[in-house]
Amino acid sequence: MVEHYDSDSHHPGPPRFLQLGESIVDPIYVDMAHGYDRDNLAPTIAGSPERDPSPYRKEAFVWRLREKPDGSKAGLEYAPTPFEADAEQYDEGTHSTVEFEPDEPGMYVFELDAPDGTHELTLEVFPPPVTEDGVELFDIEDELPTDAREATGGPPRLELDGDYDADAGEFVIESNPKLAPDSYAVPEDLDVSFLPHDAASLDRSEIVVDGTTARIPREALEAPTRLFAAPYDGVRLGTTDEIVLDPDDADVDLPNRPPAWIDDAVVYEIFTRSFAGQNGETDLAFLTETVDYLAELGVDVVWLTPIVPAWSATVDTAPGGPHGYDASDYFSVAEDLGTIEDFERFVESCHNHDIKVCFDLVINHVGWDHEAWQDTIGDLGGEPDDPYAFPDVQSWDTDSPYFDWFDRQSRTNGIDATPAQTSFFDVRLHPNLNFGNLALREHILAVVDFWSDIVDAFRCDIAWGVPHSFWTEARQLTREKDAEFLWLDESIPRIPSMGESEFDLHFDSTEFMRTAHAVARGERPPRDLLSAIEARQHDGFPAYSRVINSTENHDESRLYHEAKAHGHRDDPAAAQRAALAAAFTLPGVPMLYYGQERLITEYGQRRESPYFGREDQTGDIKADPYKRAFMNWEEYDQDHLGFVSDLVDFYHDSPVLGPEATLVREAHRAEAGNDVLVFGRDAGEEKRVVVINFADHPHWIDLRLPVETYDLFTGEDLLVDREEDAVTVEVETLAVFETPTLFDQGHNDWHEGEPLPNDP
Repeated sequence: MVEHYDSDSHHPGPPRFLQLGESIVDPIYVDMAHGYDRDNLAPTIAGSPERDPSPYRKEAFVWRLREKPDGSKAGLEYAPTPFEADAEQYDEGTHSTVEFEPDEPGMYVFELDAPDGTHELTLEVFPPPVTEDGVELFDIEDELPTDAREATGGPPRLELDGDYDADAGEFVIESNPKLAPDSYAVPEDLDVSFLPHDAASLDRSEIVVDGTTARIPREALEAPTRLFAAPYDGVRLGTTDEIVLDPDDADVDLPNRPPAWIDDAVVYEIFTRSFAGQNGETDLAFLTETVDYLAELGVDVVWLTPIVPAWSATVDTAPGGPHGYDASDYFSVAEDLGTIEDFERFVESCHNHDIKVCFDLVINHVGWDHEAWQDTIGDLGGEPDDPYAFPDVQSWDTDSPYFDWFDRQSRTNGIDATPAQTSFFDVRLHPNLNFGNLALREHILAVVDFWSDIVDAFRCDIAWGVPHSFWTEARQLTREKDAEFLWLDESIPRIPSMGESEFDLHFDSTEFMRTAHAVARGERPPRDLLSAIEARQHDGFPAYSRVINSTENHDESRLYHEAKAHGHRDDPAAAQRAALAAAFTLPGVPMLYYGQERLITEYGQRRESPYFGREDQTGDIKADPYKRAFMNWEEYDQDHLGFVSDLVDFYHDSPVLGPEATLVREAHRAEAGNDVLVFGRDAGEEKRVVVINFADHPHWIDLRLPVETYDLFTGEDLLVDREEDAVTVEVETLAVFETPTLFDQGHNDWHEGEPLPNDP
């Protein structure tokens, strides 16, 4: 039994790094119009978190801005309104968190008076990116506009490493900074700032920085000390990394690295209540019976969509299906699925097959019938005519201890009394939680504590809708119990700063998945998938970051549906196999969405939307009825399933696939530019040329010698013709060839009739 998390300090966490124009703000809205990021400065929950804590007294936590740069007029704020003047957050006056918008570059030092003493928190602010005429480039959402990004390039990256120099009696920390591939800066512009955790005894003056290397005397450390660093190239600030220095063992640790097991893992998502193949038949007993199938398929991590009680799971034709993303209780299992004990038996069966279990953690919002939310309602109006709507709230119970657990606005939302709720994308089913309230934070931290004792990973719904400060605290909780626990974020668009001691694995819906869909439809060339992978470096993801290569999930249309209903290819199944081949062979962590391996869009039973025939509503299922369809256990394409199973096995057996090996735009020639993708994977001694064909018939491809023509995936020799300096191979869907050398052709194409690239 692991020991429960028991922090004994209210210290507000690691130091912060910002660029002028960025803010630490926690807006009350979570939608596309109000930014993609939330944050605040918050005390850490001290002691083991309680499920139903008493409200915190405001006077127990007092914030001050002790130091700020010359010329700064900035001050602490609560609920600033950076978006709309009339969208003010309701302030009950019980908050113990603050928000902050710096106005000058330099060092800011905050103080927090808490029941356990006074704590400091340092914020270093760098100058903003500017145009030649001095105009600052950050927009109101703390992002660079597209035209400004083209003028600055991406942010730099670093990767901390260190060791102890016994002769010098000091720790040596190398930051290894790198410019973004599209950066306009030069290496000489790179600078790295180092800050110790403010709770440590280490003073900043004892960190000796030589270039981008830091040296710290062992005698300056009284205990294991956390050190943070951020790269700056004179224009852009990059993401922060962390290292721990242990003076007792003269050792270092890198707690910001993903667990090693994810580098050889295949993730499998299940839309839980569709998996049995019939409405209402999925339960944990059935899921446990299917673990043998998952093991035979070769998956390593199974992610179940929410299993906790939720209103949507009780409605026969709920909008979006019985998705469960509207929790009414975080500490139990939905009645239709079983009990906690049933879930533990499922997890045990998975573990017996070396499969890890990922829990869907939905904490940006709760469901309408969550007990705490219901307790805040005074009087309700009559039942609406629409069966999928909820009554209007005519008055609130402001005496409820949970009243401030929810985001509220100081104006009506057109339905409810003021202070009206705010909801995830204005869906009243989903009241937003208020992470400015410490009792709410403790409640959710107790949720994290509870489930992390049972499962191996969290997939965090709408991660960008929860403050960074909470994710940092929650991840620290799980890592103190289990260093191999994994955190997966859903951030749309992807946000590299989510990797700052918060998340280990990231989604890539905006680049990889959408590109794969466009390629499958025949609208974009397959080589655009290489650009989608390379964009991760341009965006500033460090090399140690892990990103999922998924072609489908429960929120996106099925790739097969896109190719068949909206595309130009004759065989959608062939396009799906090719897209999966790309997901497994390009750098990243591959993922399967249930039914992809069995062509569910061709053979599965579609779900019915309550909105069919209604022009005033769309909804997930109406857009793609197979997105959350029932699993097709009886009828399926055996050859297609065999291909996917072989692909999973090949991924596990290959020494060059996965997140680590370098991606190379390998020199090749093919007439079918809109069908064929060719690239190299370089793992040092082991190198491979990968060829993927999206067409419904084989294609010939010319490859520069030296390269073998024996296909490691199919076990066949695919040679068609051999010339003095090239070979022609015929590829149906996927082929992988050994080669001693890769020839990077960059972004140029090698066309028929042109000389071979890299010729002497």
